[in-house]
Parts: sequence; structure tokens; C-alpha cells
Amino acid sequence: MVALLTGAGAAAASPAGEVPRLVFPVLGPVSYVDDFGDARGQGGHQGNDLMAPRRALAVAAEAGTVKFWTTSSRAGCMLYLYGASGTTYLYIHLNNDLTDGNDNGGGCVPGVAFTKAMRSGARVPAGEPLGYVGDSGDADGGNPHLHFEVHPGGGAATSPFPHLREARRLLFAAARGSTFTLALSGTVVSAAGEALNLKLREVRSWPGGRRIRQTGLTVNLSVPETASLEGPPGLSFPALELLTQGLPVTVWTKPAKVTLPAQAGEKGALAAARVVVKRP
Repeated sequence: MVALLTGAGAAAASPAGEVPRLVFPVLGPVSYVDDFGDARGQGGHQGNDLMAPRRALAVAAEAGTVKFWTTSSRAGCMLYLYGASGTTYLYIHLNNDLTDGNDNGGGCVPGVAFTKAMRSGARVPAGEPLGYVGDSGDADGGNPHLHFEVHPGGGAATSPFPHLREARRLLFAAARGSTFTLALSGTVVSAAGEALNLKLREVRSWPGGRRIRQTGLTVNLSVPETASLEGPPGLSFPALELLTQGLPVTVWTKPAKVTLPAQAGEKGALAAARVVVKRP
């Protein structure tokens, strides 16, 4: 279900440059294979299909400028992201449904295909929410997915796969510079000093309370002396070092400004306010 687009609406070619390290373009659980070049009815597949839940957030792979493209029957609702590096990215088969079913009733408009705040021509930072995964165009009625293309220098498509494998996976999405708090649920990998390594199961972010399943990602948090360490009734954990590997916990982070390192859960970017130990 998929494949296209060079011609009208594509980026003008610019001097070829290296594709930078990307932000993974879908937030939350996703599955994909290297299907670039696979045979399709219209020719070789020009991207990778990222299978994800309907309305999963699609985010900016790098900083750049957005252009909506809504007149292709094959692509359905799509957008171009003209990256600051000179690379052009295509986001194809965005959502056009108003319900959880395949109603095709929403159209290629902000709030349905694109986020409410997004506008064609907007300049966005890496990780900015752009739109929602769907099945528009010739993917209609199939499994929701984002068809994602990478065009270095605005030229011919190259396989996104190696770039996706090395991309930063975000824990949450929010407007850059706004204030956020997270509840990170998972199991302890290690705990020592003021550092806690956590294997995630779910991330909940505020404002909004959005829940994102993040099975398998690992995050390193700082746990300052001011953080509270709370156990279930009858169990005491007076020191972080007593949190053993595999112990289920929920960590509430301190309010902080949204930055890309914080969104990616990079070491030192998130600080705990509360560590709540659950019963195994």
C-alpha cells in the first residue's frame, strides 16, 4: 500500500548532504522492516512502512519546514518536511478518519490528519508533533501505518532503514520550551548513588495525561536527595541502592522545560521527584 512521489510537490534538489541523526518519526510502539525497493504495483517501494496504532503521533525527524500535500489519491493525506540539513522527508497515509473505524470522514485537515496547531509553511524543531498515523490514500482499509521517505539533498529516495535504526526514540511529545511532568512505569535495571536505570513499560505525560506504551526502552534518571522513595504498605526502601533489578516502580519526574534530550530520556536530562515501588 504505498509508494510514490516525485514530481509535483517534491522538494527542489539541493546539493547532496549527509542525512543527520534523526528523531524516530512515530511516537510509541511501532514495527517495521527494510521494505525499501520492494516491488509495488507502481514500481519499487520508495520508503519504509512504519506500522503503528491509528492516530499515533508522527513527529518531525529533524528541524525544518512543513508543507501539506493533500491532492494525491495514492498518498492520501501527507506532508513534506524540508529538513535544515537539506534532506526532504515524506510522511504519507496520515489519518483521515473521525472514528476508530475506517470512515474516511475527516479529510486532510488540522485536527484530523495534522495536529491542530500545525500549519503548512510552519517551521518546526526536531520532535515536534506533525500529524497522526492512518490509512488514507491507497492504504485505505489496510493496517494503519506511516509510509516514510528520505530524500537526501531533496533528490532521489534512499532507504530510511539505517537512519531509523539509529534514530532517537522519544518518550513523549510536547511543545518545545513548555513545562512537562512524566510518570515513568517500568522495572529497575540498576540503582546506585543518585542514578536509576529503568526499563520502561509506559510513559504518561502532562499536561494532557497522554499514555504511551514504551516497552523495552531504557532511561537513566537522576534521583536527588530531595526525591521521596516510597514503598507499598509494609515495605520500606530508605535507600535507592535497595531497589533491586526487576522491581516494578513508577517514577514521577520534577517539572521541567521540554528539550530534545529530555524527550529522548538522555542521561541527566530527567530528575525524579518521587520513586514509588510497586509490589512484584
